[in-house]
Amino acid sequence: MSKVIVVTGTATGLGKATVDKFATEGWNVVATVRKTADLAVHEGHPQVKTLLLDVDDEQAIPDFAQQAVRQFGQVDALVNNAGHYQMGPVESTSMAQVHRQFQTNVFGLIAITKAFLPQFRGQRSGVIVNISSLTAEQGYPYSAVYAASKAAVATLSEGLSMEMAEFGVVVRAIMPGQHATRIFTKIDAASDIAEDYQAGIESFFAATPMTGSSPTVTADVIYQAVLDPQVTRVRYYSGPDSAAIPTAKRILGPQQYWEEFREAATGRPSALWSALVPAPGPEPLQRDV
Repeated sequence: MSKVIVVTGTATGLGKATVDKFATEGWNVVATVRKTADLAVHEGHPQVKTLLLDVDDEQAIPDFAQQAVRQFGQVDALVNNAGHYQMGPVESTSMAQVHRQFQTNVFGLIAITKAFLPQFRGQRSGVIVNISSLTAEQGYPYSAVYAASKAAVATLSEGLSMEMAEFGVVVRAIMPGQHATRIFTKIDAASDIAEDYQAGIESFFAATPMTGSSPTVTADVIYQAVLDPQVTRVRYYSGPDSAAIPTAKRILGPQQYWEEFREAATGRPSALWSALVPAPGPEPLQRDV
């Protein structure tokens, strides 16, 4: 019998690439989308069942989990991919935006995970893959709230991995680097930004590469994480800019790494940093900022 995976946030980008990867590899997939207009997005894969779910609606999640199990009679893995991207100086970010950022990226993710934990614990097996971010390793300016939410995802994954180990349930966190998805065209931007910030924002974006990795890069890493027999491993890095981080931290040590990162993030990368941390992948980036 084919195994079954649930993937959230699959209309575009990493989620859609993940559905394509697992369906191509012979898995049955329960995919979620937020909009009725996107329900046909996976119609090329007969073994994919696409369901409506807004991960912000915590009250709907328990019923969704039961519906997901009914699609194929079981669930073997869960990928928490649905996310939200807020950007802007912290001073200019409204508290409503902060709450929305954490509602989608953290609270909704936890709610979905909790809904499937009894299933996984009862069957003494299962893999949970949470999509964190390169930014969880070090907070970038002008997306500090987003980075904080993704750091919470990574830390949650580590703690949960130990809680669930005795039940045969494995938990992973994926740390994608910059990818050529639509994330930069769906920004929840801060408003009424003080003029004092403009020079720093312009410098930051001028230093940000206009390319990224293909979403298939992370889909392949997610597939590897689901199948990896090394059950104690939690963090997986995808994309050249992300994959270089563990080595750079070992070579530089925490403080020098941070100092080198600060310079690079503000448009002044040293030759050492450029040698240790490559640019993102070659795919053109869609960006509205």
